[in-house]
Amino acid sequence: MKRILVWGIVLSCILSVSACGWRLRGTLALPSNLNVLHVDAVDAHGDLITDLKRLLMANKITLTDKASEAPFSVLIVQERSDRRTVSVSNNALVAEYELTMEVDYRITEQDKPDSVSMATASVVRSFDFDENDVIGKGEEEGLIQKEMRRDLVQQIVRRLQVLASSSNPAEPTLHSNPDAKTTP
Repeated sequence: MKRILVWGIVLSCILSVSACGWRLRGTLALPSNLNVLHVDAVDAHGDLITDLKRLLMANKITLTDKASEAPFSVLIVQERSDRRTVSVSNNALVAEYELTMEVDYRITEQDKPDSVSMATASVVRSFDFDENDVIGKGEEEGLIQKEMRRDLVQQIVRRLQVLASSSNPAEPTLHSNPDAKTTP
């Protein structure tokens, strides 16, 4: 009897988690018309484009070198990053930094070459700085930048989901992406 009760609880937990739309981090729910994609960047070997391609391939999206072979094409136009001092300590040394990463990207739909969607994705993080632990804080900054790139990739993919869903009437349309700033 205990065994049935335990399995019932485990099964109900699994069903409730899956019913709420929860997924493992890194898994995507892309529309069915988005199984092939063209991805390119001005800096073709940069960390951002590498992370984007890795995420797409991990989710079984076929990447092609030719834009004509894919329903959508993503072009990373420009990446910017900045680090500024947010606060200083009593002895006029940096106490906190703010990191900013922005990426301008363009998504083009193959069937509608006039429908170019330009957007900017941005992420801002801050972290405390300790002049007595420069090496440790440098490593922390590197980890924060890696997380920021991951957030930028997620913003680009969410924008792609919206555009692909709106062009595929069989798929439900997703709500607009509040994380990306759209530019005309």
